[in-house]
Amino acid sequence: MLNPYSKVGWKDHVVDEETGEVIQNGTPLSENNLGHMDDGIQAVTAQTITQDASIAQLQAELKVVKDATLNNMTNNVFIENFSSLSNIKLSNGIYDPVARKIYV
Repeated sequence: MLNPYSKVGWKDHVVDEETGEVIQNGTPLSENNLGHMDDGIQAVTAQTITQDASIAQLQAELKVVKDATLNNMTNNVFIENFSSLSNIKLSNGIYDPVARKIYV
């Protein structure tokens, strides 16, 4: 779980053009401030990639269960996830590489 992101609260540097008086000091551009933003973007991106993969996997599993139920095949339904089939020896069934499914 990610920690809440703490906003920097960026402010513009505002100067009166006629008098040169500083009306508002702006937030300094610094390694610390920009690094904080950079770290936040990186963390959110990594978490989004992980969540996208989890959602895709859950969608695939839901489709298997839904298809089995709609086809009245509610017994012996199982789902096994492999990152690849490189170390798997399929002795019975057919592997469809396009659909990435094994039919047993």
